[in-house]
Amino acid sequence: MPRRTDNAPGHCERPGTTLVVTTDRPHPGNRLLAEPGSVRPEHVADAVRESLERGWDPDRPGSPFPLDRSAGFRSPH
Repeated sequence: MPRRTDNAPGHCERPGTTLVVTTDRPHPGNRLLAEPGSVRPEHVADAVRESLERGWDPDRPGSPFPLDRSAGFRSPH
């Protein structure tokens, strides 16, 4: 099975909690030669919105906040 892609957006200028999103997209460096899927800006924006609704506070220091979308990376459109 190809390794799934984890994306971790964070703010560069101030420390805080990192959001880690697991998708169903193969990682571009996978060894099984599965075609990597693209993660578009609207996917990232939707994941950030969902995480904020679930309690992610990017300004609060702490452990990474996981969002598992490996069952299907949903698009808001």
